[in-house]
Amino acid sequence: MEAENFLKSLRGEKIDPVYLFIGPAAFLMREAWDRLLSTLLSGKSGGRLNGERLQAKEIDPSELIARLAVIPMFGGRRIVLVENVEAWGKPALSTLEAFVPRLPASACLVMTASGRKTIEGLAKAVEAKGKVIVFKAPAEREAPRWLIERAKQMGKTLSSRAAYLLVETCGADFQTLASELEKICTFAGERDRIEAEDVLEAAGSHRTFSAFDLLDQIKGREADKALVSLRSLLASGENPLKILSTLAWQIRIVWQVKDGLRQGIPESQLAGRVGAHPFVVKKAREQAGRFSDAYLYKVIEAVGQTDIAMKSTGISPELLLEDLVLDLTRAGATPAATER
Repeated sequence: MEAENFLKSLRGEKIDPVYLFIGPAAFLMREAWDRLLSTLLSGKSGGRLNGERLQAKEIDPSELIARLAVIPMFGGRRIVLVENVEAWGKPALSTLEAFVPRLPASACLVMTASGRKTIEGLAKAVEAKGKVIVFKAPAEREAPRWLIERAKQMGKTLSSRAAYLLVETCGADFQTLASELEKICTFAGERDRIEAEDVLEAAGSHRTFSAFDLLDQIKGREADKALVSLRSLLASGENPLKILSTLAWQIRIVWQVKDGLRQGIPESQLAGRVGAHPFVVKKAREQAGRFSDAYLYKVIEAVGQTDIAMKSTGISPELLLEDLVLDLTRAGATPAATER
């Protein structure tokens, strides 16, 4: 079942005993989980609710089964979300597969996984008892349209220019975009329509992060300016991983525009080719002539290594970002040394 059909099915308040959310769109899965909770808490389907949200690597399936098997003392329903079940090995998955058909009526089990390949047996067990829901991650080029549709659900009309500006300043991280859109809708108050000027004004006195500017500072070996921009952004509450992903997104745009220009593709056609707004392409074109392929490759490689370190070590993400900026702006180690 597609995620959209799943959300529609909740309007009828028919809740299955078990769900398996599959796909790369973790943010959309969490939204679906929130919608499911709201439905269970509504008059017809809910009443008293006992809910938990767990990571598979933090709980053994036998313990999970024991919790689900216990009928809540004061009635109601026990609902448990277990994320990333592919972290379990085959024996653990087999134990859960055998339990799924015997889920008590008082329980609702929701599980998530990035793909189906390694959990095929569990997926089949869920299909026989409940539903497997597929969550597809929207493509970057779909971000503006996605924002416009989301704003409509919130009772607002978001102009195309405002949507593209949000994507340009925030990147294509959908969780960040959703959070920023919510802030802007609140800022707009009772006004129905949101324009680009609202996006800029809602940012307040602090400067909205632009990876294009950070790239300029890194390329110019302006370590002090780059660190001030980075620390200002972190102080405003921006997620370090979002900053890194936005930087990577902007580098890819510059690289694609640079390659398109080399092939003789007119700038007017590049926006459609790279899936970005024309003013994003214009800014990327300005930088394309200043950055060599070798330079861009070095930067994206360093960004990739920092991304791995953020997800696999206990080192502070903020420190890792500062190290990245310093490494790239340091005269002896900067990728600029490889350029003509």
